Amino acid sequence: MQTLRNIAWVMCGIYATIPAYWLMVHPFAGRWRTARHKLAVLGPLWVLMWCAAWAASFPWRNALLYHNPGTWVIAPLVWAVSVFMYVQGGRELTFMRLIGRHELESNPKQNILVTFGVHRMVRHPLYLGHFCTMLGFAAGAGTAACFGLFGFAVASGAVMVVYEERELHARFGPAWEEYCERTPAIFPVPKD
Repeated sequence: MQTLRNIAWVMCGIYATIPAYWLMVHPFAGRWRTARHKLAVLGPLWVLMWCAAWAASFPWRNALLYHNPGTWVIAPLVWAVSVFMYVQGGRELTFMRLIGRHELESNPKQNILVTFGVHRMVRHPLYLGHFCTMLGFAAGAGTAACFGLFGFAVASGAVMVVYEERELHARFGPAWEEYCERTPAIFPVPKD
């Protein structure tokens, strides 16, 4: 059980930094575009974020909020949603787009608003996938560290979504507004 908790803590430390990494890149994409070795800088900075997340949560990595081995049975069900979102979202977006490289190019190619496939269900399917991945690990482990990292990811992810929504609105205008009216941001809910 301790090995699973350690794996969960490591994975939550990585996933918790995704919104912070996004916030480090996207709002400053213009500056990053002109940086000489941007990818050689951004990769190590992200790894440093992982280390910071692990260091901040280290004292609570073994602090159990509950102990129920049955939660590890539920975790794969939540991860199945993650896998579905990652696979479907990955079909609609290229890998380079997923890691943000498109934003860092000095002459970005023409942008298209992706509203088909899984993007008909939610505007940000990959964020839902990240959320479900972390939730599975946190629920399975039941540790204060995993839930703390999950909370950080949710809070910083909310800020990230606000910034990204503004960016997409500026890029796509009325088409984005229409898309937002019919498609929820992260959680698929039926529209009336």
